[in-house]
Amino acid sequence: MEVIEKNSLEGNHMLKNFTAALRLGLFGSTVMAYFATALPFYIFLRPFPFGTRKVLNRLLKFYSKLGCLILTIKPNHKLEGIERKNNFLIVANHLSYTDVLAICSELPACFVTSVEIRDTPFLGHICKLGGCLFVERRSRQNLSKEIKEITDALSNGLNVCIFPEATSTNGAEVLRFKRPLFKAAIESGRQVLPLTLNYKKIGKEDINIYNRDKVCLYGEMTFFPHLWGILASGKINVDIDSSDPINTHPEQDMTDLSVEAHSQVSSKFNPFV
Repeated sequence: MEVIEKNSLEGNHMLKNFTAALRLGLFGSTVMAYFATALPFYIFLRPFPFGTRKVLNRLLKFYSKLGCLILTIKPNHKLEGIERKNNFLIVANHLSYTDVLAICSELPACFVTSVEIRDTPFLGHICKLGGCLFVERRSRQNLSKEIKEITDALSNGLNVCIFPEATSTNGAEVLRFKRPLFKAAIESGRQVLPLTLNYKKIGKEDINIYNRDKVCLYGEMTFFPHLWGILASGKINVDIDSSDPINTHPEQDMTDLSVEAHSQVSSKFNPFV
């Protein structure tokens, strides 16, 4: 009996690894297809930054849907009442790189990320070809220039998405929002759209503090081993809730705006227990 159970476990393990390898190949092919499709537009990014980013954002939305399909990420978008003709500074809590796929599969946007990610092999190339905007979190010297770039993108009709916790977390709480990038919404006169991501299940398991690392990527965790774990784990269910857009005005204090956005996001967040 023990031999049969052992063989069954080994068989399940081999099947999971085979499935993960197959999905990794499909995911890699999808990434390469995106590179091939987006690369011709990349040369226009400098002379025509906003029009080119709009095209890249649409491409990224299409390939994000494919990525979610391959990684079996099932986003449940609760975005009723959002005026799609408007563009927003989108702010969301941050748990994993899968957040980007889940959000972008429904809302095409320029994502703001760090120069550290930009300089990371593979991830950096994806970000560049995705029309991302980059900030140097370790220095305030270029902050005004970076805020202006985000403001210009918003003023020219692009959605811009930021993760104002400035790091990914383990899902225990929504960290205090960093305030500087909210200035772009004030200066462009665009609304802030708070989104809350709640990961619910992976495979047949409810996500909790014991298995959250299968989804969350934080601290010293590394990308490729984590991706392999996702590929081998099965379907991931994630709810994406929107709160009412927050209006901005020229005299608004960005601290107040960041606190209000944080309150909206955290009020709908369910910490892992």
